Amino acid sequence: MSAGEGLDETAKDAADIAAFFKSDCSLPKSESKLDGPGQTSGFHRNEDMKAIDVLPILKEKVAFLSGGRDRRGGPVLTFPARSNHDRIRSEDLRRLIAYLATIPSEEVARHGFTVIVDMRGSKWDSIKPLLKILQESFPSCIHVALIIKPDNFWQKQRTNFGSSKFEFETVMVSLEGLSKVVDPSQLTADFEGSLEYNHDDWIEVRLSYETFASDAARALARLEELQETLSQRDLPRDLEGARRLMEEHAALKKRATKASVEELDTQGRRLLQRLQSQNVGGGGSLEGGYGNRAGGASGDSNDHHHGFHMHADAHNLVAKVTGLLDKLHGTRQNLQQLWHMRKLKLDQCFQLRLFEQDAEKMFDWIMHNKGLFLTSYTEIGGNHQHAVELQTQHNHFAMNCMNVYVNINRIMSVGNRLLESGHYASQQIQQISGQLEQEWKAFAAALDERSTLLEMSASFHQKADQYMSNVDPWCKACGEGELPSELQDLEDTIHHHQGLYEHITTAYAEVSQDGKSLLDKLQRPLTPGSADSLMASANYSKAVHHVLDIIHEVLHHQRQLENIWQHRKVRLHQRLQLCVFQQDVQQVLDWIENHGEAFLSKHTGVGKSLHRARALQKRHEDFEEVAQNTYTNADKLLEAAEQLAQTGECDPEEIYQAAHQLEDRIQDFVRRVEQRKVLLDMSVAFHTHVKELWTWLEELQKELLDDVYAESVEAVQDLIKRFGQQQQTTLQATVNVIKEGEDLIQQLRDSAISSNKTPHNSSMAHIESVLQQLDEAQGQMEELFQERKIKLELFLQLRIFERDAIDVSNSKNFMK
Repeated sequence: MSAGEGLDETAKDAADIAAFFKSDCSLPKSESKLDGPGQTSGFHRNEDMKAIDVLPILKEKVAFLSGGRDRRGGPVLTFPARSNHDRIRSEDLRRLIAYLATIPSEEVARHGFTVIVDMRGSKWDSIKPLLKILQESFPSCIHVALIIKPDNFWQKQRTNFGSSKFEFETVMVSLEGLSKVVDPSQLTADFEGSLEYNHDDWIEVRLSYETFASDAARALARLEELQETLSQRDLPRDLEGARRLMEEHAALKKRATKASVEELDTQGRRLLQRLQSQNVGGGGSLEGGYGNRAGGASGDSNDHHHGFHMHADAHNLVAKVTGLLDKLHGTRQNLQQLWHMRKLKLDQCFQLRLFEQDAEKMFDWIMHNKGLFLTSYTEIGGNHQHAVELQTQHNHFAMNCMNVYVNINRIMSVGNRLLESGHYASQQIQQISGQLEQEWKAFAAALDERSTLLEMSASFHQKADQYMSNVDPWCKACGEGELPSELQDLEDTIHHHQGLYEHITTAYAEVSQDGKSLLDKLQRPLTPGSADSLMASANYSKAVHHVLDIIHEVLHHQRQLENIWQHRKVRLHQRLQLCVFQQDVQQVLDWIENHGEAFLSKHTGVGKSLHRARALQKRHEDFEEVAQNTYTNADKLLEAAEQLAQTGECDPEEIYQAAHQLEDRIQDFVRRVEQRKVLLDMSVAFHTHVKELWTWLEELQKELLDDVYAESVEAVQDLIKRFGQQQQTTLQATVNVIKEGEDLIQQLRDSAISSNKTPHNSSMAHIESVLQQLDEAQGQMEELFQERKIKLELFLQLRIFERDAIDVSNSKNFMK
């Protein structure tokens, strides 16, 4: 090349470089290839292509990505110099560039590729097919194609090349001009750059990565498939399905372990270690297609590190590997979480189905036993034995049912534990538990109702049967036997008769009360709050009629027994009244005999003095007061005798005979008591008058013995007159007292005669003695009266004489 040509070339390169640094992909022809981030017009990145698919041509190093970047940050695709471009098949070349286009990240690819085509040592004719293939088949944006011009062909070929039409700009550059477009640190040694690149290592790394990525994709696909399987929300509706799903779920864990995440992790970490080990510091050597040594200024300061750096594609690859590892681990962890969550759900589903199955068995059992229960639930038995048999059968049935309650209680406990564990179907479990509890309670309530009813029926029939079996003995006991004649026996019989009535009444009351309670239960069999009881629709009309028939029959017998009992009771009490009457009569007679007669026999005297007579009178009055009670009782007995005689239960003659005997005895006794009273009254009067008479006689005797004195005839006459009265009174009183004494003596004799007893001689002798004394005193008093009379008459004569003398004297004096 001449110096002029060199200057021209240098000037041209400067112009080309100035055009190169326009905005990214700003050329009109290249703008149409970008339709959006990572998108092309007419071409698409074939992400499915692998290095193994283009391995033969890839090994020939027809093109490669060194990992370098142009100054804009776009990737550099290099076609190294070679002499046999024409031997490469177009299809192989298309597949190769399509594969290489997928290696940089979409973010980097959006800057547009810088394609370096080294035409040194190649024929110029081979560049046009290459550029055409890039035009037609490259799936990404090409910013510029830098063609390192071949020797001695610059001007001519440039002219011919410029006339071609491509959607990307093509620029012919020299090696010196290339370094102005791409930093030498981003160029390999073939272009006098410092970027180290080992194609074999690159291929090996790509094969390792793609193998890892493929294995990781398959593993992720399996994991995601498992995730999708585990994400299914459908749950089995039966226990067998739940068990089968649990087995399948356990098998899923084995399938998940076959994803070989650990092997992939080891493979990926080994790949990362290989990629990262190529970035060594100090004097370490760089071996490998992804390793770079910074030999100059870097277009990306982030890639520079102490003289060594990892190029951008290696960074992208590390990020992809790391991302795949993270995704593998995250997916596996998420899968494990899903598996455990699904396992918990399936366990809960299995527990739920098992709970439902057990509950359904209990529902079936309750329904079956309800049917058995309802076959004879209205029977209460026709008698005690039948009722006991029904009760025994029901108790056995109820006991068996209560034994099953252990299972129901266990199921309820399981339901509560499921609820406490936060089961997903808590509402359904709660509903089943509530329904099971309600069904059991209704059934248990029916069992209790039936137990109570049969217990009441057995008790009622037992008491009714006992009552009916005792009716004949009770009738016989109430009406049989002669009436006792002795009072004590009669009282014992009445007491026994009353006890028998109480026993009968108690038995009847128990039957009646049990019957009433049973009827109430039959007519209202439900207890409060058991409206849903099985017995709500029970028809007990037959049982009610049966119970009513028994009650009516018992009532009929009870009335019959009461009539028989009442009749005998009346007879017993009438006989008791007769016995009591006879006893009372005898008591009156006994009192008269033992007390009254004894008193009269003991007290026959009438007293020898006034004091004694009054004492006897007072004692007799006291006795009369006591005897008055006997008289009253006797009167009542006589009235009762009339009533007893009219009842017809006793012999009227016997009653009247006893009454007449009592009456005669009372009258005789009263007569003699009155007679005794008269005697005592006469005695008291006699002794009183005797005493008064003696006092009078004594006073009168003193007076009669006194001297007579009177100053006038009239006074003497008054004395004589009073004396006459005294004499007459004294004589009359004496005669009266003597008469009283004589009457008293006669009364004593009469009383003795009427009583068939000897007269009280002592009393009579005493009275006669008193009468004799009175008689003697009367004689003495008559003598005194006679003497007194003589004195008074003489004294009267004297006073008359004196008066007459005085009159004569006075007459003489008057006459004088």
